[in-house]
Amino acid sequence: MNINDLNAREQLDAAAAWLGYQDEDLSFGLKTPEDALKLWRGWIADPELPEFCDEAEDKEDRAVLLARTIKILGYNPWKRAANLALED
Repeated sequence: MNINDLNAREQLDAAAAWLGYQDEDLSFGLKTPEDALKLWRGWIADPELPEFCDEAEDKEDRAVLLARTIKILGYNPWKRAANLALED
């Protein structure tokens, strides 16, 4: 998929569909809708990454995926989701 071939609405639809297949905690942990788009764009742009953020075969893979997610967003959405859940 080439992001540049999609108009804004198509990008939003594609990002929403992609995010909808992720671990539920990921979307709860995102700070803004813009972060969802940023994560989707970052993920699509890197052909080395698995199709979805929450697909990791082992501990080493999870560490790589987490590091990539933090690099894209600047924070760990799964940790933020856990912290928000504790506040409830």
